[in-house]
Amino acid sequence: MNFASYHLWSQFEPALGREDAHCQMQRGWRWTQKSSVKEVPELPLAETIWQKVGKLAQQGIYEFHQDPLLLKHPKGSERVADRLYLYYEIATVRARVMRILQQYQAAPFLLGQDILVLNRGDEPIPPPIDIQVADDRFQLFAAFDCIIRSSEDRIHIIDFKTGIADFDRRQADVYLLACSYLYPDLNAVASFHNLETMTRSELITTADDRLDSIASTLARIAKLHRQQLEEYQLNPDCFDRLFPAHPGRHCQYCPFNYRCAYAAAGLTN
Repeated sequence: MNFASYHLWSQFEPALGREDAHCQMQRGWRWTQKSSVKEVPELPLAETIWQKVGKLAQQGIYEFHQDPLLLKHPKGSERVADRLYLYYEIATVRARVMRILQQYQAAPFLLGQDILVLNRGDEPIPPPIDIQVADDRFQLFAAFDCIIRSSEDRIHIIDFKTGIADFDRRQADVYLLACSYLYPDLNAVASFHNLETMTRSELITTADDRLDSIASTLARIAKLHRQQLEEYQLNPDCFDRLFPAHPGRHCQYCPFNYRCAYAAAGLTN
């Protein structure tokens, strides 16, 4: 079955302001390395520093709420760091995550909240949601960082961020679409919370007609993505046409630059 997620959407279409650094060929490298187009999970890649910080920060928040007494302990952050084996990480990652843990212990914004979902961040891919849009059907994958019940009839989706990257409204839209299926009797809002800068986005809501539009967009992307992978399976020589390159300075951060014939030109620009 066709499938979609925010991650796939972001690989198809860049976030606003990120157009120059977007490359369809990276999506091609990611997905055509699979032995079969029927396999949904991506093959693991080496983690960047910012990915490592984000994952460990989320795990730290989870550990605090598995044992809330740590929030009151004078060395609670150090105890959580031990559970994360933080002292085995490189100095940059260790310092940034330690600061996040200390900041959260000083101001634990989830303490006392009615937490419905709080993921550690390294769980298996959650079961997909079947979505029908006209004659198209696809499976939507959405992994939530945190969902709290903010009132009797409303839930609040919180997505944790680190670093200085801007928030992408589309991610919240996908979460809100997923919750319209998972929690059909509840109103939902979403927000982003940067654990490193301690900043929050405004609350994001989405009307029903926009949810329908998002579902249609995801259905289109899911269908096209599947078609491209199947066409590549039949004719691997069409790779460059299906997944056109966009070389530039961003090539130096691409995990596939060692395999890409266009990366050398991008690295010199």
